[in-house]
Amino acid sequence: MSAQTLLITRPAGKADALLAGLDELGLVYLYQPLIATQLVPVKPKELQWLQQADQLVFVSVSAVTSLQQQLDASELKAPLRAVGQTTATVLQQWTGREVLYPDDQRSEGVLSMPCMQQVDGQNIVIVRGQSGRELMKQGLQQRGARVRYVQSYHRLPIELDGEALFAIWQQQVSCILVTSEEILRRLFSLLPVTGHDWLRSRHWILVSPRMHDSALALGIPVSKIILADNANDSALMAAICHYKRDYL
Repeated sequence: MSAQTLLITRPAGKADALLAGLDELGLVYLYQPLIATQLVPVKPKELQWLQQADQLVFVSVSAVTSLQQQLDASELKAPLRAVGQTTATVLQQWTGREVLYPDDQRSEGVLSMPCMQQVDGQNIVIVRGQSGRELMKQGLQQRGARVRYVQSYHRLPIELDGEALFAIWQQQVSCILVTSEEILRRLFSLLPVTGHDWLRSRHWILVSPRMHDSALALGIPVSKIILADNANDSALMAAICHYKRDYL
């Protein structure tokens, strides 16, 4: 395999369209998910929150699909919001209803949506994994909303042999695509310390200013970072094409 190989680390089930796009471009890649998702059963009180909400916000595709396995879409009556376009598409396919999402596909974008301005007294439920940023909840609470979380899934690190992976990757990988801070940190914890300087010498495709800052804190030079507009497939493909044009 080429020494100009792209390493894709998206979780299983979230990379199919991206990998198909890479195949069409003829780009050489390795695919190694580092994080798995596991469904969390919805509690009776959480079902009541979902049914009685004034607005529902879904933060990821996994938040949607994990809830879809447990509920009928007809149980969700509230207006639907999503943090990103891909999540909105999956949610719309499940519910058959309109889903609003912001152009800025982050918590900041959700807070800027017109439907999130006059929320005093509203019950807003955020469907997400076991952890995440508190910015959206805090911002909505400051506007007078009552905000609750429903955790429909949690993330688990996949057990992998970091030494063996490093032996393969250091001969092949020139660029690493990462779509969450959790995966970024997982790479550094997975590989032996002797591999950390190698990680810092790779090019990186990241998806948010927050991840950019985390990468700098890990010692990755700013010159090695390509920042995608967001984490959806089209933005990632655009960033990959940028990398291909400028560095291959």
